[in-house]
Amino acid sequence: MKDKCFISGFKKSKDRKAQELESRDLLILDVARQLLEEGGLQGLSMQAIANHTEYSKGTIYQHYGCKEDVITQLVITSSQRLVSLIESALLSGVSLRHKITLVSTVFFLNAQSQPEVARLVGLVKSADFRVKVSAQYNLKLEENEGIMLQRVLSMFGNGSGFSEQKTLDAAFGWWSMQWGVMDVLANGWDLEKMGYSQPEQCFFRSLHLYLDGLGVELDDKCHDWPSLQAQAKTIIKMEKNENEGLS
Repeated sequence: MKDKCFISGFKKSKDRKAQELESRDLLILDVARQLLEEGGLQGLSMQAIANHTEYSKGTIYQHYGCKEDVITQLVITSSQRLVSLIESALLSGVSLRHKITLVSTVFFLNAQSQPEVARLVGLVKSADFRVKVSAQYNLKLEENEGIMLQRVLSMFGNGSGFSEQKTLDAAFGWWSMQWGVMDVLANGWDLEKMGYSQPEQCFFRSLHLYLDGLGVELDDKCHDWPSLQAQAKTIIKMEKNENEGLS
């Protein structure tokens, strides 16, 4: 009986330690995100993270080997959330065009809500940056990119009737469009000077032009931008509530 109690207590102790490590990791990432928002890359360092978390620098290094690993994990975490949002949007869509426009709107709003992380994506994917990242986080990034790519390919492949090559080409075109829009949002381009006073509307209309060119069938579920935004915001809110319920 004592042995059972000892083992049970030992497991609880291990669980508690794992929870403490997870909580500390979340705090490190939250602080890193805040530092990036306030001071950009110049304001982010392992020492700055230690100062703001009140942990020692050595403790921070137990979680991440360098600030590049921290930045990579921020992008990975954001990407994992985006994958979850894409899956929810695909389930909510009632036609191929509705699914694509709803996923695109979720992508758009997600990037708009966290520009400090969105602007890091291009950096993290660059060869110069990747050589500074540990093998562990490079592998995690590659795995996550593979998952994201499969979701995008499935969006254009399932029920579209497209050939394999057209699915690949359509996915690449959509992917390029989304990252271009994200770069515009993240870096605060002054679009009004370029004649685009309503970039959201331009994004929405250009997306439909793209789908017209692909021959995606029209429907009446996704041609009202405010309505589509409302649907996307509901998906984002539900995902956030689910995550908060799990934490």
